[in-house]
Amino acid sequence: MSKKISVLMSVYKSEKPEYLERSLQSIWDDQICKPNKIILVQEVLDRWIAKLGDIITLIVNEVNIGLTKSLNKGITAIDTDYIARMDSDDVSRPDRFAVQSEFLDTHKDVAVIGAYIQEFSDICENLGVRKFPLDTAGAKKLIYKANPLAHPAVMMRKSMFDDGISYDENYRTSQDLALWFDILTAGYNVANIDKVLLNFRRND
Repeated sequence: MSKKISVLMSVYKSEKPEYLERSLQSIWDDQICKPNKIILVQEVLDRWIAKLGDIITLIVNEVNIGLTKSLNKGITAIDTDYIARMDSDDVSRPDRFAVQSEFLDTHKDVAVIGAYIQEFSDICENLGVRKFPLDTAGAKKLIYKANPLAHPAVMMRKSMFDDGISYDENYRTSQDLALWFDILTAGYNVANIDKVLLNFRRND
């Protein structure tokens, strides 16, 4: 039986409502394996709160504390086994959570599972596919040159954060790359599935 999944999403107040609407649709209506919790830090459409009730946990920052602190704040509200990261303007493929949770269920030695991403924009549905290394060795080899995991496409074990891992709040940007360094340095394994599981928005 698959472990329980939470989706962790930070939403900035200036996000276009139509992007957030499509993003939320992709992680609930479209998903084969629906999450048990959706953790939203900042603002969200009232319609989704009414629709999902207790499934959504809304954390509102009175001031803009930035993505890194918001993610750490969101993690403290999560009590499920797995955390699926998601950005508020991207679109998860329908089988994303099913594929990633099954992988973590069957690969107990892997703490973070990513996937390939399809880049798109408002004017072009196919800007190309970004691929990432499939195992820890490949991630360690690449990390000094480029990001070995697509942050909004990963699913992570909550136990890793319970054991002391967190986003380094010294980094307002590149917090994902810093997290991967910390995870790999701590001896955790990471992997990527050789399949597109997320559409990544790249508007100008």
